[in-house]
Amino acid sequence: MGPSPTFDQFGTSPTPDRGGKGSNPDFRLHITPLHFFFQLRFPIQRKLKLAQVHKQRKAKRKKLFISRVLAMATNTQDQQSQAGRHQEVGHKSLLQSDALYQYILETSVYPREPEPMKELRELTAKHPWNLMTTSADEGQFLNMLLKLINAKNTMEIGVYTSYSLLATALAIPDDGKILAMDVNRENYELGLPVIQKAGVAHKIDFKEGPALPVLDQLVEDARHHGSFDFIFVDADKDNYLNYHKRLIELVKVGGLISYDNTLWNGSVVAPPDAPLRKYVRYYRDFVMELNKALAVDPRIEICMLPVGDGITLCRRVK
Repeated sequence: MGPSPTFDQFGTSPTPDRGGKGSNPDFRLHITPLHFFFQLRFPIQRKLKLAQVHKQRKAKRKKLFISRVLAMATNTQDQQSQAGRHQEVGHKSLLQSDALYQYILETSVYPREPEPMKELRELTAKHPWNLMTTSADEGQFLNMLLKLINAKNTMEIGVYTSYSLLATALAIPDDGKILAMDVNRENYELGLPVIQKAGVAHKIDFKEGPALPVLDQLVEDARHHGSFDFIFVDADKDNYLNYHKRLIELVKVGGLISYDNTLWNGSVVAPPDAPLRKYVRYYRDFVMELNKALAVDPRIEICMLPVGDGITLCRRVK
């Protein structure tokens, strides 16, 4: 037997040698242009059309994906930018919203801020180191706290331009006293004219230089033991524990020691690899060491408040 006949892919007739020698013209009559159109051209066009639609949909999905990625990136940049603005606008506040912090300032603080304190705050804002100043809401808190405990003999370690010092001077009675210490007299004298104009300069005994030698002299004299009603510390964080060892002898039973910046820009809970400013990272361990020591000191009761950059009140009980 000869080889089996082959079949055309669209028909059932044997496939001839089309157009060649020995081709069957009768067979070609069965493969009409109309037959080609329906049996060959339409499937190819349909495949081409489906491929084109698929390509368009793929391009559309890609475009949508890219737009979403860009939107997410923009949103992240906005959040980072907002976080940066908050760090500058509300640098002394641990609140997560600038708007909420601004609401507190405009609703509670600024309307009641004494005119001398407002003047000094605005003056300090122009200073290149203005991040060191006590925040307005913390100044208001200190002023009320001193009145509540009827403080008269006080101490302040770390004065800068004297915003917190002025808050204290305005709160204590006319015959009250503040022993104020700072390593930079120039900064203190920047705010001194405002203090003088407010009529409270006579309450302040300012000493330029490191505080530890002065504290050692006070501790050596038993007359100073338990003589201070209130002590505010906002100075070199690496000496906070050294200050506490001495101040606990100088504050009276029932009196308060107030340590500023005990939440230290929120860095006390930051992971080890968190991006922090150099000075924040350097002092963080000292602040955390202080917080741990205060928590177990049986001579005091403590209260850590999220005011400003964190403030811990220590009430001496024995």
